[in-house]
Amino acid sequence: MRKYRIGIAFFYHESHSFSPMKTEIEHFWNEGYFKGDEIYDAYTGTKTEVGGFLDVLKKEGDVEVVPLLCAAAIPSGVVSTEAYSIIEEQMLESIRQAGKLDGLLLALHGAMVAEHLFDPEEHLLGNIRTLIGSDVPIATTLDMHANLSGKMIRYTPLHFGFKTYPHVDMYEQGVNAAVALLKRLKDGLTFYASFEKLPMMPPSINMRTAEGPMHKMIERAKQAEQEEGIYNVSVFGGFPYSDIPMVGASVLVVALDKEKGEETARKMASLFWSVREEFIMDLPDVKEGLDLALSLEDTKPIVLADISDNPLSCGSGDTTELLREMVKANIPNTLFGGLYDPESIEACRQAGVGNKITLSLGGKVSPEFGGPVHTEATIMALSDGVFYNSGPFNQNLRVDLKGAAHIRIGEMDVLLIGRPMSANDPEMFRHIGLEPSAKRILGLKAKNHFRAAFDPLVGRIIYIDAPGIASNRLSIFNYRHIPKPIWPLDNVEYKVEQKGTEIWKQ
Repeated sequence: MRKYRIGIAFFYHESHSFSPMKTEIEHFWNEGYFKGDEIYDAYTGTKTEVGGFLDVLKKEGDVEVVPLLCAAAIPSGVVSTEAYSIIEEQMLESIRQAGKLDGLLLALHGAMVAEHLFDPEEHLLGNIRTLIGSDVPIATTLDMHANLSGKMIRYTPLHFGFKTYPHVDMYEQGVNAAVALLKRLKDGLTFYASFEKLPMMPPSINMRTAEGPMHKMIERAKQAEQEEGIYNVSVFGGFPYSDIPMVGASVLVVALDKEKGEETARKMASLFWSVREEFIMDLPDVKEGLDLALSLEDTKPIVLADISDNPLSCGSGDTTELLREMVKANIPNTLFGGLYDPESIEACRQAGVGNKITLSLGGKVSPEFGGPVHTEATIMALSDGVFYNSGPFNQNLRVDLKGAAHIRIGEMDVLLIGRPMSANDPEMFRHIGLEPSAKRILGLKAKNHFRAAFDPLVGRIIYIDAPGIASNRLSIFNYRHIPKPIWPLDNVEYKVEQKGTEIWKQ
């Protein structure tokens, strides 16, 4: 019986062109860097794209899984030339060493930017295609916030974007990519990709798929997938903090019928354009948000989401305006976290649990968004910062905060963490003895992903636009490379039916 040799790999980063925190190779080592068989231990049983790849392929008696390289880092500034070059070369070398492959499954983000490359994922795919030849099918998974370019589909039509935000279908899209690759290999199916790029880069705050404009888009995408000749429809909102020529929203239709795919792509793009204004939200500032939280009565915790410093939107995790106001208010039974501050964690370790200590909290990476908060605190607990996500977002995935400290300032509990990490899973707090569901008010460094796990635990959620690198107000950024004109920064006239659809097949 013939064995199909299928490689699996993962290269994941969401890059903020305006962040001062450049992404170096050690940031990938800290988050997830696995070679060969290490990939099985890291991702087997996880609700991730690679977990999906593995579950599908392992069930096939005629498939040999060839684990290559998996590298991921928390969103931050652009990837350094050195870091990108190291990972790309190791990726390509792993493919060379693997011998002949019959197919490749590759998990990407789609919004990576490197110092020397606007579109490093396209660059990587091009080099991989050169290496393995034109006949070996490739299937990728992509984040909903991918800044997809038409060049990407020249290397393969098989791209599968997440359909949820919070992203709780990573695993399912990994499964979809693997199944499609097997259909191409075993059944000889021919796939066509139809791609539409729109002149818009909507803010992601109102891109949740439970409601609002993206909900409309995803529901229509699912309907289209039930139509004859349509295999998959992906809607990409783009990542507006990437200052690159291919920034922004797009639609990709994978079809068995080329003409039907083109028609569907145009219709989806037209709908996307028609709902664009619904993505705009006006948010309260810190004082307005805190006053609103104090005016509300709820049986569950009220959340103040500090979206402008959300680490998964490339925030530093250490801005202080919300922290400062919450410390000043000294509201009983409140919790703030996680605040990135390894220096304060080390000071707490030196002082020891149970002791009081004077700290200068946060404001070290991005002091332009608020200087440190000088305060006295009691050290309640210390930990190594290691926990496993309870999910559903990245369920069962191991997380290493590089240390954590629970301190108490007056009536408020604060969680300090050793590297920037969004408060997306309650285990971040529970692993050190804090129960977020028992609090009156939660001040979280988070945006939308936290809702996957926290929605059942909390009541009212108030998004606030404090100063920060991930501000909802795109007009504050000094863009130099994005296409012009582009909505919402410019007035744009755009008619989808007048624009040609880019096609590729495999």
